[in-house]
Amino acid sequence: MRAALPALLVEVVFYLASVFKETRAWFGQIGTRGLEAAVMWVSALTPYLIFSFATETFALNAFVLLGVLFGILAFWYVLLPRRPAFDGGFLVLAAAPVLLHVFPRIYRSPDGHTRTDALGHLAWIRLGIAALLILRQWQPGAFGFWPRAAEWRVGLIYYLIILIPIVLLGLELRAVEFTPPHGAWWRIAGVSLAYFFGALWVIALGEELFFRGVVEKALLAQWRAPFMAVLVSAILFGAVHLWFRRFPNWSHALLAGILGIGCGLAYARTRSVRASMVTHACVVATWRIFFAG
Repeated sequence: MRAALPALLVEVVFYLASVFKETRAWFGQIGTRGLEAAVMWVSALTPYLIFSFATETFALNAFVLLGVLFGILAFWYVLLPRRPAFDGGFLVLAAAPVLLHVFPRIYRSPDGHTRTDALGHLAWIRLGIAALLILRQWQPGAFGFWPRAAEWRVGLIYYLIILIPIVLLGLELRAVEFTPPHGAWWRIAGVSLAYFFGALWVIALGEELFFRGVVEKALLAQWRAPFMAVLVSAILFGAVHLWFRRFPNWSHALLAGILGIGCGLAYARTRSVRASMVTHACVVATWRIFFAG
C-alpha cells in the first residue's frame, strides 16, 4: 500500500480535475484537439507507470494493452466525427473494459488480494469524462461533484419512491438478504457516509453522466415522450448490469433497471446529472449497509 499510495494520489488529483470546469477551460488553451487528447492519454498512463514500477509489477504486454485502450478512448473524437452513431460507439467502448474485467488483469496486485485495479477504473472514468466533455464538447446538463439544494431534494424524493420496490423485489428474487449493521452508532454513521460519498463521486458520477447525461438527454431531445426516454435509458442501464459478478445476472439487471427509472425521472425533472447521482448513490449506499448479495 505504501508503494501504491503515490500512484493513487496522482490518480485522485487527475480524477478530481477532470470534473471541474476550470480544467476544461485550461484544455481549451492547449491548441489542437490532437494535443489535448495526447495530454489526456499520457495522464491516464502515468499512474500505472508509477504504481507498476513502485510495486515491481510492470509488464510490457499489460502496458501496451493499457496504452491501446486509453489511446482509443482519448483519440476517439479526434479521429471520428461528432455524430450519434459514433457517440453510441464511444459508450460501448467505455463500458467494454469494465464489463470484461480487464483492469484486474493489468493492475496486478502485489499481494494477491488488494484491489489495485481501482486505479484503472478511476483513470478510465475520468478519461471518458474528459473526452466526452472536452473533445466532444457534449453538454450533459448540470454536472459536478456537489449537488445543489434542489438537486438533493429531487434525488432524495426519487430514492424514497423506488426504494420499496427495489427492496421488495430484491428479497423476493433472493438477490439480496437483509443484514442490518452492528456496532457503535458513530462507526455505522462513518461507514455509511463513506459508502454514500464513494458511490456519489465514483460509481454514480460516471454512470449517470453516460446513461442520463448522454443517452437520456439525446432521447429527450428526439422524442416527445419523456417517459419513453427514461425507460429506454433504464433498460440499457439494467442490461449492462447483466455482467455483475456473473453472466447473465438477470435479477441484478432487473433491480438496476428499476434504479435507472428512478435516476432517469430525477434527471428528466431537473436536467441535472447531479440529481440522478443522489438517487443512485443513496440506493447503492443502502444496499451496501443494510443488505448482502
